[in-house]
Formats: sequence, structure tokens, C-alpha cells
Amino acid sequence: MKHQITDLAYDHCRKIASEHYENFPVGSILVPSNKRKYIYSVYAFARYADDIADSPTLDKIEKIRRLGILGEELFKIEEKNPASFRDETKLIFEALKDTIGAVGIPIQEFKDLLSAFKQDSEGMLYENFDQLIDYSSRSANPIGHIVLNVFGYHKEENGEMFQLSDKICTALQLTNFWQDVSEDLKMKRVYVPTDNMAKHKYSIDELKSKSENDNFREMIKDLCQMTAELFKQGIRLPELTKGRLKLELRATINGGRLILKKISEMDYRVLSKRPKLTTFDKFSIILKAFK
Repeated sequence: MKHQITDLAYDHCRKIASEHYENFPVGSILVPSNKRKYIYSVYAFARYADDIADSPTLDKIEKIRRLGILGEELFKIEEKNPASFRDETKLIFEALKDTIGAVGIPIQEFKDLLSAFKQDSEGMLYENFDQLIDYSSRSANPIGHIVLNVFGYHKEENGEMFQLSDKICTALQLTNFWQDVSEDLKMKRVYVPTDNMAKHKYSIDELKSKSENDNFREMIKDLCQMTAELFKQGIRLPELTKGRLKLELRATINGGRLILKKISEMDYRVLSKRPKLTTFDKFSIILKAFK
């Protein structure tokens, strides 16, 4: 009976993942079938928390309260106590609990993710690039750690691998910021650091009015170049791994770098058009991963 419940929980997470992913190849064909369910459970948890942080109908206090409840559920997993949820959310935590136990994922990774979602709920402005790096260390880097854990790598024995993963995951997070400047504005979020705005003589008011003047484009170009440098710093990550993970990491890195290339080809006009990967792009990325 327990196995049936767990299978049902993983299937629920798989459906959530298949309905939502875009650039991030959640459970892609490059991930072995026996490991995909673990990726699905992690994604479902992150998606559920993200939906709370992004909800247009919840105020800041309610968002933080609900995210706090998720934190309490993580504590219950840590203490090996049953989940409190009685709806489909219980299935997510059932799968997550099984994943954490089977793979050996530190619970702190999920606490860090929740910390980043709470920060999103606060709607803060970022003063400099270092603050974005700090945010990414909790919003993106834990995902990289978890993926490595799923494939049998752990930080204690593979320190360099995890450091390179942090570079790549931070670069992917920042790429998503520059890709989604316009979308984030709709949720009253600004990830462009205020010191970069000052450097390029561009204001928050201009951003809100979606002005894509020369200063804006130079500012986004500057941020994209800083992001590209992070990709370079972490580029050796796939070569430290083996098997399908190596291919998956190559594909993920190629996808992020291609988004930066598309932003460049658009002359950094990300307020009027959102760059995204086409079906052909995704197919090409997978093929390139084998080279």
C-alpha cells in the first residue's frame, strides 16, 4: 500500500512538471528514467512554493505565512513525522520525503529555496550585483546541488564540482532575470541592480514605462556580459561528471548561453519581446550535448 501511495505521489509531481517547464529541461530524455521521479518531486515542491510567491491574489503577509507552513512541513520531514496537508499538496510532500531519504539530500537545500521565495514575496530592490549573487545562492544553487545528489554526487567528496555548479546555476538564474525583465515588472519585481541603473543613467521610472533607450540596452548588455562570465567560470562542470548527467548539464548550459545570444541578437530589447527557445533550439541543444 505504501508503495502505491508513493507511486501516486510521484505521478502527481510528474504531471506538475510536464505542465510547467520551459527552458529548464525537467526530467528530460537525458535523465535516466529511474532518476526522473526524484527530479519531478523537487520541481513540484519548488513550483508549489513559487506559485505562492507569484500569486496575484495573495498579499505579502499571506504569502509569507503560507511559505512558513511549507517550512514547517520540511521540519516534519526532517523529524520523520507525517505531513499535515490533506489535499493534493500532501502528495508533493510524500514524494519529496521519499526523494530526500532515497537520495540523501540535505534538508537545508529546501530551506534555502523557501528563503528565496520569501524574499520574492517581500518585493525588495537589489542595490548591486552581489545581492543578486546572494539571492541566487538560495534560489538556484540548491537546485544544482540537488541534481548532483540525485546522480550520486555529494559535496563532502566533490567540493569543486559543487563550486562549479554554483557558477552555472547562478548564471542560469541571472539569464532568466534578463530574459524576463518585462514579465517580472508585471509582478512588481525588479532584479536589475540599482547601482547598474545609476551607472548607465537609467531610472526605475523609465523601466516601469518600458523605455528601451540606448542606456537601457547598454545596461542589459553589461549585465549579460557579467552573466556570460559566470557561465565561463563554471563551464568545466559537465566534464567532472559522467554518463547522462554530463549530457544533461551540457544541454542546460547550452540552453542558458543560447538565451543570452538571443538577447544580444535582439539588441537587448527585452522589454518589448521575450527571448525564448524554440522547439528547433531545444532539439539542437540536445544534439549539441552529444558532441
